[in-house]
Amino acid sequence: MKLSKREREALAASIAQENEMLKRVGHVVRNSFVALAVFALLCVWGFTGMRDAFFPNISPSTLNVIKWVGVIGTCISLIMVVFSMTARHNGKKNLLKKIDRYQGKAQ
Repeated sequence: MKLSKREREALAASIAQENEMLKRVGHVVRNSFVALAVFALLCVWGFTGMRDAFFPNISPSTLNVIKWVGVIGTCISLIMVVFSMTARHNGKKNLLKKIDRYQGKAQ
């Protein structure tokens, strides 16, 4: 089925807008991975109780707080990574279908 000129213009605008949104979701995925790495390191540091050169006199109660911040932050970051990657994957599939429709390959 052939698209009218108005429908093609609307579809082109929709494709451009969805492409921009997918770029934003890609940034969310990247930032979520960075946050996941940071919180995982805090979690490991809190659970192992390592003593490092920068903070040699950390009390056990502070390590306990760091441990729980790491656990909670890791869980939240992991959830964000899963949700944002799923949204990005589904958005890419939808965008490719719209592009095919714009090119007249699919209905």
